[in-house]
Amino acid sequence: MIIKDLLKNIIGKRKLYFIEQEKSAYEAAKSMVRFKCGALLVCEDERKRDLKGIVTERDLAFRIIPKNLQPSKTKISDIMTKKVDTISDKKTTFDAINIMKKNGYRHLPVVSNKSVIGILSMRDLYAVANNQLQDSLKQHQEFLFGTGYGG
Repeated sequence: MIIKDLLKNIIGKRKLYFIEQEKSAYEAAKSMVRFKCGALLVCEDERKRDLKGIVTERDLAFRIIPKNLQPSKTKISDIMTKKVDTISDKKTTFDAINIMKKNGYRHLPVVSNKSVIGILSMRDLYAVANNQLQDSLKQHQEFLFGTGYGG
């Protein structure tokens, strides 16, 4: 499935959540709770929404707690992933899964014409892949057992 179609037909108009890189990790955590999301896109200025990085719930857990940092005093720019991989909306869901699996992350921003238009989570992609496999299996069973004809 093409990512553009996935965003349009399945994921829908999920809002993108940005946070400025100078905000605190505590503010990021509060935003994730408020928006019920596992990742925030990091920008220099929320009005421009220029992608500077990504901060995830794993960043908060792995980069704050073990180092005994104070979330309210730790800037997002200090814990975020700065070199963010993105994927074109013209690529497939399998391309996205391969990138995420190869690099070991769970969120991947989608770009079109150099602008972020969406974000994929591994959970979204596996749900879609699972549905596609279930549909394929059902079609094969109908073919093999003759239950899909004339009805």
